[in-house]
Formats: sequence, C-alpha cells, structure tokens
Amino acid sequence: MAPIRRMDGNPPRGRRLHRREGAPFSSRGLHDQVVNELGMRIVRDEFGNEGLLPTEPELVAEFGVSRNALREAVKVLVGKGLIEVRPKTGTRIRPKTEWNLLDRSVLDWHASSKLRMRHAFELVEFRLIVEPRASFLAAKRATKRERVAILEACARLEECVAHPDDIAETDIIFHNLIHAASQNALLIYLGNLVRSLMSVQVKLTTENLDRFKKGLPLHRKLAEAISDRNAARAEAMSIALVRMPYADLAGRLQVKSADRL
Repeated sequence: MAPIRRMDGNPPRGRRLHRREGAPFSSRGLHDQVVNELGMRIVRDEFGNEGLLPTEPELVAEFGVSRNALREAVKVLVGKGLIEVRPKTGTRIRPKTEWNLLDRSVLDWHASSKLRMRHAFELVEFRLIVEPRASFLAAKRATKRERVAILEACARLEECVAHPDDIAETDIIFHNLIHAASQNALLIYLGNLVRSLMSVQVKLTTENLDRFKKGLPLHRKLAEAISDRNAARAEAMSIALVRMPYADLAGRLQVKSADRL
C-alpha cells in the first residue's frame, strides 16, 4: 500500500500506522482491535515529538474501518486519559502524567513498550510502598486456609529453580495470595491489576537464576512469618524481599541513591 498523504501532499503527521497483516481488520472484535493497536502505539511513543495522531481520514484508510468505528475507539482512549480531541488542532496525546496508569489495558501496553524497564522500576517502587503493609495485614488477618496456601505457593516457587520458565507466574501467585490475605478489597484489586506489568518486572529481575535463588530464603521467611501471625516480621521480610528487585532495576537505570526509597 502506498503511503497515505494529506491534502497538501505531505506525509501524515506522526508515524504512519501499519497493520501487522497488511489488510483491514475483520468485523469481529473490530472496536477492541483498533483501541488496542492505537493504544499500544501511543504508549510506545510512535507518533513523533508533536504528539499528534494522523487525521481521521488517514486513520480510517489505514485501518480499513468506518468513521464510526474509529470514533468509538478514540472515545475509549479519551476515557483512558491518553488523548484529547480539540477542534482545529486535531487529536493530541496527553502528558503521560495524565494517563490512567492503573487501567488494565494501559498497564498491558506499558508491558510491551520499549520503556518497560522504566515502568517495571516504577512498579517495584510502588510495591515497596504497598506490599510490606499488605504483608503486615496478612499476618494479622489471614485464615488458616490462606496461610496454608501461601506456604504451598512458596514451596512451588522454590521448585521453580528447576523450571525457570515458571518463575514469573508462580511469583505473582505468591504475592497475590498475600494481597488477598490482607482482607482489604483495594489491596486485592491493585494486586490483580498490576499482574501484567509485574510479570515483566519479575522476568527482568530473575533473568539471572542465581539472583532468583538468593531471594528464595526471604520468600520462605515471609511465608512463615505470615503463618506464625508475626506481623512485624512479615513486614520486615517483605521490605527486604522487594528491595532486591528495586535495587537491581535502580542500578540498571542509574537512579541516584539520593533519589531512591
């Protein structure tokens, strides 16, 4: 397909959208596909320094969809805080600080972006703020069944030494069980919400199997502290545990010590 050109003969503003298969989207799931494609490319910063999306006619032609389908997709992205539509100036990408960063789709798009290491660092910083207190509450509130489940999840995580491909999913299950045992609906929701980005963070920080092994004793101590209803120890073990990937990513990103938690 020849590049789409504006009425003035110039190429479209920003980076042109390319369908992966080079053909119009199918009618099934059309709306979601357009939202997903545009959302990923916005998060990946593929529209140039001006932050302007191509015009509506350009996007309609590129995606092979109707104006109504495109407009509905744009409304979804507006609702997620990614873009704004203004008369005469067109569709502009909003500052990242105004995005709905806890939206599930936005988290998924971040997980596939070239800046995923930076986003993974911000996530583990968030974890360092939240998880120790969630562990504290879990030690106080977990039911007998939840305590057993956490210990069993820890044992499965230890078995991942022989199955490295299972580390990310097993580690997420372990931490989500702790969030669930806190009996706090918001903590449970947040734990489930950041699952996709946490998967990226865990994979980044456990690429070295020796580093993963080093963290296993802390997982065990955390699980046992919760089982023993020792809230203060559970909080301390959680801090020590999350500080490991935090220090790892901070070092890779060259975050100054003065700027760290």
